[in-house]
Amino acid sequence: MINKALRWFDAFLGLGYEFYDVRAKVILIFNSRSTLLSAWNKVIKWWPDDVIKMRFLETKDLYEFIMYGDSSILGFIWVFAKTLNVSEHFKTFKKDYDGATFLRLALYRPKKNSYELELFDYQKRITDVLFLKEPLDETQDAVVLEYKSLIHGKRRQH
Repeated sequence: MINKALRWFDAFLGLGYEFYDVRAKVILIFNSRSTLLSAWNKVIKWWPDDVIKMRFLETKDLYEFIMYGDSSILGFIWVFAKTLNVSEHFKTFKKDYDGATFLRLALYRPKKNSYELELFDYQKRITDVLFLKEPLDETQDAVVLEYKSLIHGKRRQH
């Protein structure tokens, strides 16, 4: 049972992964500086590191990224969610994950025939990361089940 209302935040482009350090990093990628700053200043910076949950729900060639945290300062449980294609980078992250990761934020900027990522200094350490597969056990947390219900409802409408 969820004791606070959920607020969904899906206004980011996707995820990136960085493997050049001791711990792999998950990077939320935005296409708007104002949206990135809003996500950080209004939500993520208020989450204590130890309450952030990151879930990767795999379904065939896709996965659902679900990240949320519950802070006593915020009146809602904010949920960052996105459906993404399974990539080699995701598979590498999953294989190499060893108990903790860092969350970073980046701005996607197109440049002629290429693009550039501007990484921001904002960072959170996340230790509550789960890789889940369908069908889900009944014991899964309420936010993941709510997201799954919401997504499956949207897919039936199309």
